[in-house]
Amino acid sequence: MISFLVILSTLVNVFNFPFYGNDNHAMYISVVEIEKAVSDNNGFIRVKVFTSDLEDAIFNFSQQRIDLSGGNCKPNAALINDYFEAHLGIKISDEFIKYSLASCEENDLSIWLNFNFISNANWKTVEVKADYLMELFPTQSNIVNIKYEGVIRMFRLTKESPKEIALFSN
Repeated sequence: MISFLVILSTLVNVFNFPFYGNDNHAMYISVVEIEKAVSDNNGFIRVKVFTSDLEDAIFNFSQQRIDLSGGNCKPNAALINDYFEAHLGIKISDEFIKYSLASCEENDLSIWLNFNFISNANWKTVEVKADYLMELFPTQSNIVNIKYEGVIRMFRLTKESPKEIALFSN
């Protein structure tokens, strides 16, 4: 488990490398973090992607060009929500959750998208389908990190295997 955390940390730090040119990068990887607040039923999803990749994916999805430079996601919230609704499905204990974009933060060439949801369920299983960006980049990998009541589950999703189920014992 420790070695996986070291690898994950290294992959996350890849986003901070200076790449040559805004549209070219050697790796197609993103991070998804899913967490439920300890004190209430509020849940949080954070997605980190290369900004230009997300802009291209939304254009491919909607035929509408958006500009997310400077973390400018509010005017594009509906398109971002629609895209992720089609490409990021999360089912908690047999109930699909509905989430919405709350904010975003620019981070060099990447962007963190912050979504909120409410879950009253006891998290026995969390099923995640994350095939976003895979329609553009066949080698895209999405690293998923789920945290619930102090337990962490992690896995990697690819075009060949875009769905995984995390088990939590309660």
